[in-house]
Amino acid sequence: MTDIFSPIPVITVKLFAIIDPFSVLPYLLAVYEEAAKEEKITWKFVVNKITVAIGVLLVLFSILGKPLLDFLGISPQALEIAGGILLVYLGIDTMGGFQQLRFVRKLEEALITPIATPLLVGPGTMTALITLSVSYNPLTLILSSIVVTFLVYFSLLVGPLLVKALGETGTVAAGRFTAIIIAAFGIQLILAGISQLKFV
Repeated sequence: MTDIFSPIPVITVKLFAIIDPFSVLPYLLAVYEEAAKEEKITWKFVVNKITVAIGVLLVLFSILGKPLLDFLGISPQALEIAGGILLVYLGIDTMGGFQQLRFVRKLEEALITPIATPLLVGPGTMTALITLSVSYNPLTLILSSIVVTFLVYFSLLVGPLLVKALGETGTVAAGRFTAIIIAAFGIQLILAGISQLKFV
């Protein structure tokens, strides 16, 4: 039982850092304020729709991670190295902001794609979950995913207050700090994968 619950805090922090709702908040709010002039849409509706999509995707990849690896015949070491490279790239890319949101024309249609996925739950999150499925029980990953979903929901819900309190610069800075955590997790995966390779 302890093995199921004890890793949840660590996994939760890693997944939350990769999803990184703080980075997307200033851009999402700007798009929402513009869209709210023409569309009958509330911030709570936006947050609810995004969060449901995120929760479904996280639980889905928590369940399918290990079976998918086995089906494709990919070794855990190869996935850790490839996933680590992807996460390092994602961490660097997050520093540049979310240019995709500038091309959103109708917010309600964009809540699932591109906002929920791939901006929040993208290849980095999916790769991380599949990689974690090698070491952890699916129930641990599902419970961690549920906790992360609630944290993302709360972060987005209080987003307007957060941006008002910290300012756009402060919110972006918080997002960039989590980008460093993403890159560090990526390097950790690469090193773990390399250390397990057998060259003989």
